[in-house]
Amino acid sequence: MRLTSVPDRLTQLPFARPDLLLLDAVGQYGDLAEAARRAGMRPGAAERQLDRLDRATGLRLTLRGHHTARLTSAGSRMLVAGRRFFRQVDQAVQTDIYGRGTEALNAPRILNIASAEPLMEDLVEDAAEGLGILLSVSHDAPHQVLQQLSGYRVDAAHTWSLDSLRHSVDRTVRSYDVLDDPLWVTLPVGHPLAARETVSLADLRDESWVSEIGPNAEVLVTRVYQGAGLTPPARIQVTGASVARGMLRRGDAVGLGSPACPAVFAPSLVRRSVVERPRRTAGLLVDPSVVPHALGGQLAALLTGRYLSRFAEHHGDMLRDPWWADWFRRQTAECEARTDAAARSSETPPALPAESAEVDVEDLHLLRAVAEHGSINRAAAVLSISQSALTRRIHRLELRLGARLLLRSSRGTDLTGPTRQFLTRLAGFEAELYEAGVACWSVSRPGALVGEADDSGPHRVYRGLRAGTGRARRGVEPGLGTARPTVAGRG
Repeated sequence: MRLTSVPDRLTQLPFARPDLLLLDAVGQYGDLAEAARRAGMRPGAAERQLDRLDRATGLRLTLRGHHTARLTSAGSRMLVAGRRFFRQVDQAVQTDIYGRGTEALNAPRILNIASAEPLMEDLVEDAAEGLGILLSVSHDAPHQVLQQLSGYRVDAAHTWSLDSLRHSVDRTVRSYDVLDDPLWVTLPVGHPLAARETVSLADLRDESWVSEIGPNAEVLVTRVYQGAGLTPPARIQVTGASVARGMLRRGDAVGLGSPACPAVFAPSLVRRSVVERPRRTAGLLVDPSVVPHALGGQLAALLTGRYLSRFAEHHGDMLRDPWWADWFRRQTAECEARTDAAARSSETPPALPAESAEVDVEDLHLLRAVAEHGSINRAAAVLSISQSALTRRIHRLELRLGARLLLRSSRGTDLTGPTRQFLTRLAGFEAELYEAGVACWSVSRPGALVGEADDSGPHRVYRGLRAGTGRARRGVEPGLGTARPTVAGRG
């Protein structure tokens, strides 16, 4: 694993899982013998391993005395970077090689969500109890909700649109339909058309309307009239949801409502179906890098269920209309299907079985060689092992993972498509690890180690670190003050 732009000492970071286990034990216990025991090593072997890591990286990762050891600032940074690297590798194995998709990703503990409907507040307790996730909800107008998501201020947005919600945000999002949302008209009970079962938009064009602004900054009433091929009303007052509700309650205007809108309950108001059957889509948009697909589906299903139960509770009289009764049955059936699908997808896939099934640096090195050189034969020659030995090692890796990594045919052996995709993603993980090493190197500088590096061979030897001397020196790390005596070059 090499990156040409990195200083020479960092062109091959040697971290393997045992290296991180040892560094982690040093950080936790501060005692060399205890750290070695926790890492499954003898103290002498552990100290030689720490020396090797220092020499290979050109960084002083630990400060050690005769019986003590602790991480330097560079050691702490590289430990965190190494943990992140292998966590990314494990997730890539789950998603690419095992094909489990984003369900393998961990859900956030707290999800920041902006909503255009107060109904979201009703889901806070359900999400905490049923999904184990806390919702931090903020409310705003529909178009401002989407602006919050576009500006990376929230992780998800719940709103409505007359068009596809997916295209309303200038960033990568995943969308979930919540409700096919028909619109009705809210009229004063004394209105001349209040006695009808259904009313036409054409008959209401001369009325005073109240309207909200939609996700794309459109005026809802205007867009609905235009969609029906009608001239929009001349008198439309555009305002926020709370003011609109107050105007409707006082009978100052007529307005469009829906099962997804906060209902205005008053003896002075009636709801009537619209002949033109206008509708909009209520949906949930999430950042796919934060919200796993299974969690997004569950939240959308919870929202749909809450909308439908509220409709049945407060608008049961509208179910006498065959059109609304049929709509309710279809939406209920779709909600049940989505709920079942979300429940199945939320079943946590088994994690990688054990340490024996984890992919380590040496495994990545073998797979990368096959990918770069195009065949087992050429990769084996570069690795200086026989073809049969390389094939056996990859076969053992397949058995450990329980996944197929190679395609074997009469024309030879090649990596599977998922394995190649996994290696492509691996390059990005490696780059992050190298960047962490470069950051430490630029602060500490190679001079933190004793002597100069002799880069004449594959294993660098530092002049001034004589093997087997066992001679102690005092090391000082910039910013840490005087350090404990450290032993350099044992073994």
